Amino acid sequence: MKAERIFSPQQYRWIQLAINLLFIAVWFFANEGLLFWDDYTYLNFANEINQGRFEVTTNHFTSRLALIYPTAWFIDLFGINEYSMVVFPLLCGLGLINLFFFLGNRVNYWIGLLGGMLILCDYHMINFAIHLFPELPLTLCIFIFLVGYYLVLKNEADYRLTGFITATALLGAFLIKTTVFLLLPLLAYLFITDRINRRNKGFWCIFISLGIFYFLLHGFWYLETKGSFMFRFENIANNHVATVKTFFDKESLLWKRLTYLPLLTFTKGGYFIPLLLAVPAMIGLKRKDFNLKQADKFWPITSLILILSYWFFSTNWRYYSPLPLETRHIAFFIPAFIMTVVTFWPQHQWFELLKNKAVLIAAVFGFLMIPAYTIYKSGNRGFKAEQSIVQEYLVEDKAVQTVITDGLNSYGYPYFYNFNQVEDKYLWFSEMDFSQIEMGDYVLLNEAYFNEEYNDTANFATFKKAVAEKQWRLELIEEKGRVKFYRISL
Repeated sequence: MKAERIFSPQQYRWIQLAINLLFIAVWFFANEGLLFWDDYTYLNFANEINQGRFEVTTNHFTSRLALIYPTAWFIDLFGINEYSMVVFPLLCGLGLINLFFFLGNRVNYWIGLLGGMLILCDYHMINFAIHLFPELPLTLCIFIFLVGYYLVLKNEADYRLTGFITATALLGAFLIKTTVFLLLPLLAYLFITDRINRRNKGFWCIFISLGIFYFLLHGFWYLETKGSFMFRFENIANNHVATVKTFFDKESLLWKRLTYLPLLTFTKGGYFIPLLLAVPAMIGLKRKDFNLKQADKFWPITSLILILSYWFFSTNWRYYSPLPLETRHIAFFIPAFIMTVVTFWPQHQWFELLKNKAVLIAAVFGFLMIPAYTIYKSGNRGFKAEQSIVQEYLVEDKAVQTVITDGLNSYGYPYFYNFNQVEDKYLWFSEMDFSQIEMGDYVLLNEAYFNEEYNDTANFATFKKAVAEKQWRLELIEEKGRVKFYRISL
């Protein structure tokens, strides 16, 4: 049943256009610049591509080619700034929205209307659209696979074309981030279930054949260029070191990670709403539903298997290491949760309330508070203020200067110089020897970038004490919100 009692096809298209335009507006106004560790690294690699200096190395980030190359194309076209570097994530976010509307047009208007709205109002989807992370492109590629299989299951797609599209989408996901391997339990379940029920044989022949071909092509390319078929996987394992976020090195915490800690993680951030709304569909699954004879059961089953994979799957093939409790690694769960919601709730009687236009409008405005809040808080990190200060006092001043700052700026400062090589030195106060402090050094203070895992607040207090012991002081030159710029003087 389509939602034609409330919306005509023309109204459906106008709503689709409105949600797309709203997503672009949120992307523009919520932009808060670089977070610096990951996004600066990807941006730097993209810039190296345009300069002809890029190469795949033992840094496993360099293998995320399907993120780095599109970013390179856009910054080559538009220049390097906080907007051009996230055009690709924006397009992926729009791709997600329009996939929901495509499905809605094929199956039920509520899928497009509610799904598109929930993507627009999802905190994580917005956050990954305004930062250069692999999560949103990865999410789009995986959702293309899920949508393709769903349509094959409903006998509403050509299995040959869909087999090609879904296999190629997962290749794209693989070239973005190997977290795509979390899909392996789901893929195994779908294949086994289809074999038991003797269906979709043609789809699986094409999908598996292409998947093997792509994997071999990927491996032989690394064998030819780097001397090892498993080069990328070896790098990932080698880069997998103990940190405050890992569990393989903390036996006392491992059992907590495998029991209740993920539950606490899911109550934070943007996962809470879509997951909470999807839980009744997952709880309501019956044994017979797992044969997937009802295609809509695909979504709650997919959500359930993905959650179990997140709980127990290892991120390292050398030893057991479950995923850290950072929900950004599993952003691609969100569209599956949303599809679970929009295929489950419209079948229930209480959903008639939402067909009342007054109730629907009230719900829409309630959800729009999420992107409105994201825009409101976008200036909290002070990126634009910091960029303005650095440009005025450091970039335009050609003298050689030393700037004492946080770890993120000390790492990503070439961004402010348009990646031109300069002689200015940036030092992180948490890693520097305080005997290096000199009269005339600058101090760039942005507490939004302080990393408490490295005790930045305490270390900066120690730094100020070291300055005072030399009988010097921090002379305030400029202050913009939380961003302060000092010179060390008498």
